[in-house]
Parts: sequence; structure tokens; C-alpha cells
Amino acid sequence: MVEQTPGSGGGAGQARLPAAFLAHAVATAPPGAPVVALALDQARALPPGPERGRLLTALLTGPCAAEAPGWLLAAALSTDELPPLRAALDHPGCPPEWPAEVVARSADERLGALGHAGASAALRAAVVAELRRRVPSPPPPVDTRSAAEPNAAWLALRSPDLADEVFAAAVRLLPGPPAQLAEGQPLGAWVAGHRAALTAWRALWREVLTTHPERTAELWALVTDEQARAVLGETLLGALPRQVPAGLLAELATADLASAAGAALTSRVCQALHAGRSPDETAASFADELAALPPADRRLPLAYLGAFGGTPDRGLAAATDWVARALAERWRPLLAAADDEPGWRTPPATRAALRRRFAEVALTALELWRPRPGFPLCQPEQLAWLTELTRLLPGQRHEFRGRAGAFLADAERGPAHRRRRRGAYPAADDPAYDRALHELRKGLGLGWRGIPGNPPLTELAYQPAAILDRFGAPGVADERLERLLLTHAVRGYPSGPSVAELLARHSAPGAALRRLTERSAELLADHPGAERVWVALVLASEHREPATLRALPAALALAAPPAPADGGPSVLSLVTEAFAELPAAWAHLATGQGRARGARRTLGEALDTALAAALATAATPRPPA
Repeated sequence: MVEQTPGSGGGAGQARLPAAFLAHAVATAPPGAPVVALALDQARALPPGPERGRLLTALLTGPCAAEAPGWLLAAALSTDELPPLRAALDHPGCPPEWPAEVVARSADERLGALGHAGASAALRAAVVAELRRRVPSPPPPVDTRSAAEPNAAWLALRSPDLADEVFAAAVRLLPGPPAQLAEGQPLGAWVAGHRAALTAWRALWREVLTTHPERTAELWALVTDEQARAVLGETLLGALPRQVPAGLLAELATADLASAAGAALTSRVCQALHAGRSPDETAASFADELAALPPADRRLPLAYLGAFGGTPDRGLAAATDWVARALAERWRPLLAAADDEPGWRTPPATRAALRRRFAEVALTALELWRPRPGFPLCQPEQLAWLTELTRLLPGQRHEFRGRAGAFLADAERGPAHRRRRRGAYPAADDPAYDRALHELRKGLGLGWRGIPGNPPLTELAYQPAAILDRFGAPGVADERLERLLLTHAVRGYPSGPSVAELLARHSAPGAALRRLTERSAELLADHPGAERVWVALVLASEHREPATLRALPAALALAAPPAPADGGPSVLSLVTEAFAELPAAWAHLATGQGRARGARRTLGEALDTALAAALATAATPRPPA
């Protein structure tokens, strides 16, 4: 369809074809073709805008690619649209001074598009020079404004098709590492700003890596700053290992594993200090190994050897802490990838060798692990790394089990420690830790094969509910049901068959509840807090009897919530009935004469003692007034 456009001087309208149609028509037309002449006339007459830009681009890259009239080049260079502008700047007829002029007036966001891989040498050189003019060298440190206001180099690197020299220049002009603490600067403000700046810096390098995945090795060679290389290495190893060439991936992994030596030496240093050796003596004995470490890896062990060194107990697990962080931050993608997973530039054999080397570091760390006195493992995240390694490296499960004995034994002390320190470890979080402990045992190959006849009480308590259901199914022996009753006190929360269900399956529920209560101090001695839970379970049971309540520990029974109003005996009814004929016994119970002195005393013993004291007081004659 032919469109009408206003003619000059108010004359008759001038016919023209749609610009998109003409652009398509001239794409393969020879220079002298009539349609080219028509397109040139129409391009000259059109007002600035997308239609004119499309036609200018088609002419400069088509019939006028070898030779173009000056007005056509000038028209393309005067536009703000990128396609005609690039076509004119890349044209052999472009005057040599024009690239620098155009680049100088271009916004930061446009420099990358102008410095593309197909640009002329003059244009590439102009973009490089302009980048160096706009960004100081060395570039300032990254700060909290950097992400919101990226410099010209950062913006240029957002273009994926950069010329080699433009890419190199832009990389060297990226913001530097976050600034160090300045004299007089408030520490709190610096820490907050440094953390935000470091986050922005990491995001910068990840953006560059994902925009230019084929230039990973080139980027690594260009970056020489130690801190920038550390961030790049973490990002490549921990987030983008598939795009890394095999040689570079092996180099990065080897360097990362080498840094574990500092953590391993820290564990050994802290073991020596914990054993009573002085810092000077310890430093002398490890002097050669300390000297062999790179300065960055030497800082951690030295932190425990100075005059104001850290508490050695805190560094005993430094080696396993390194493994846990390495897994979470860097090694998980490499360890989790299947040998036949597509998209990797590193062959399966190389990846398998790297996984084996990581396993060796982890095994060494487990061998060096020592418990921290007074602070057993008691949080899920402290166990999760080893559980995950047994899943990611099943071929080393046997070796992990062989070296994790002390680690697992300490973890099994965790539930008791949590109960002792309820302020720090709420009871509501106990199931999560118990599940983590069970998963660790399972991962190490220590799960049950079948159901054992008499498993340790701690191990039984933290089995999954499905296993507990099987263990206490109807028809099992009374002894097994009694062990499951005790696990409710050890665990502190419901799982598997309820207390009521277990007692219902027992041949003599009342007698069993009384017998277990009488032995609760012995049976639950290794489980702090468990006897308190047992008291609550007994008081809530419909099978409670007065003799059972008398066997409860006095202090816990008196402090426990009231029993349900179901017509059964309660602590209050027991006390009320015992003191019915001698009310003075209440005072002896309240003042502590019926309480234990040093040793544990049952409720029955406390009541008898209070009654005896009341009788003795009543029989003693009062002195005359």
C-alpha cells in the first residue's frame, strides 16, 4: 500500500512506500537499482524516528555498504538510535574523527554497544580511551552506591558482545575491593557499610561472569587483585563451575583445598594449647608448618597464639568448620553433579578426582575433630554437613563412619545438653535436632537393619515415628512397651505410639507405671530433664494409682501441673488425705522439713517425714509461759 506524505511548499502529497518494506527490498539490491534510489530519496525526506533509522541501517549495511553519500552517513550519525549509528561508525567511509566525537557524546550505558566485537579499529580504540577518561585509574573501592550507580566500565560489561580490547579495559576499571577501616571511622558504621559493599562487589563479578561465560579463563587472567580473585574463585567454584574450563576448574579447586591446611593446623594448635602447652612453646613446635602457609592461611592459627589469642576450645573444630563452609559456599555443585550431567566443560574423570580430594580433606578434618568441653554438638546445622557428605560421597561412607566416632558420640550428648540449657534451646526445636541426629546415623550406615531387641534408650527415643510404631505394635512384649514409655520422657515430645496406646497394649499397665516410676531415678539418670517429663506423663495417665504418685520425686510432683479431673488420684488429693488428721504437717512440708536434704526423696517419703515431724512437735510439751 502506498502512503501519502505532505510535500514541501504545501504542494501535492508525495507518495512513499512503508519504510519496513523498503528496508527489506534494498537488503539484497545492487547499488544502482531503482529501489535503492527510491529508498535514498525517502530516507532523506523522512523525519527522525524509528522508520527513518531502519531505512538508514538497511542502506548502510546493504547497497551502500562499500560507498555511501556523505549526507547518509551524517544522517545516521546524528540519530540516537543504536543500529544506524553503529552502521555509520563501522562504515569504511566514516571520517576518522567521527568515532571519537560520537563516543564522547554517548551515555555510559551506550559505550558497551559501541565497542562491540565487529566494530572498526577506530571505534574500538575510541571506546577504550573514553572508558579510561571517565573512570579513574585505579578505580575507587566499591561502596553501597556502586550497584545503584554503576560506573561506565560496569555498564559496558553488560553488553555480551564486546571487542577484546574493550573487555580488557572495562575489567581493569571495575570498582576495587571495599575500603578498609579508616582512622577515626566508627567501627559499627564501617562494618555495616563493608558488608553491603562486599555484597555489591560479589554481585558485580557474578554479573560479569554470567554475561561473558565464554570468557571465564580470559577474565581470570585479567584479574590480578588478590581479593577480586578470591571472590571470582568462590563464584566460579560455588555457583558457575559448569562454565569453567577443565584446567581452570582444577586450578581453582586445588587452591581452595590448599587453604584447608590453615584450618587443620589451627585444630592441632588448639589441641596443644588445650592440653596445657604455652603459646610460646606451641608456636615453636609448629614454627615450620606456620612458615610454610601463605600469609592469608596463617592468620587463623596465629590468632590463637598471640598474647590476646582466642580461647583454644573455640578452635578445636576449625578443620571441620572449614569443610562445612566449603561445602555450603563452594563445593556443593561439584560434589552433587552426576558424571553424565550435561553442560560441563570439565570431563567426568577430572571431576571425580576433585571429589576424591575433597573427601580426603574432610576425612582428615574428622580425624582432627575434638569435642569442645561443656559445649557438645546440639544444633542441626552442626551435623548437617557430615550427613550431606555421606549422601554426596557414598563411596567414602565407610571411611567417614570410621573417623566420625568421637563426633557422633558428642552429637548424642546433644539432647541432654539442650534440656539442661532450655533458655538457649527451646523444647519446640528439639525434634529438628533429633531428626538431624537420626539422619546422620543413617547417613553413616548406622541405621537399624530390622528392629533390634534391646536398643539403647537414647537411640530408640529418636527413631522416626514409623519405626517406633513398628517397635511398639500390638502384641509385642511388655518389656518393649516399657522401653517405649521411657522414650517419651527421654525425647520430651510425642512420637510413635502415645503413652495411652502403649499402656493399653500392656498386660498390667498400672503395675508397669508404678514400677517404672519407682525406678525412674535409675532408668532416666543419663537424661537431664527426663524425670520432669515422666512426672507429667504419670499424672496425666488414667492408670495412675496412689502408690505410683507416692513414688514420684517430691519436688517435681509438687511443682507439676494438676492431674486431670477424671476421678483418679492426684498429688493434691494424696497430700490432703495424708494430712487430714494432722493439719500441722502442712507447715512442715511447706518449711522444707519434709523435703530432701541433699538426696532425692519421693513424694511418699516427704509426706511421711512431714507427718512424723508434726507428730513429734505435737508430743513435745511446750515450755511454761
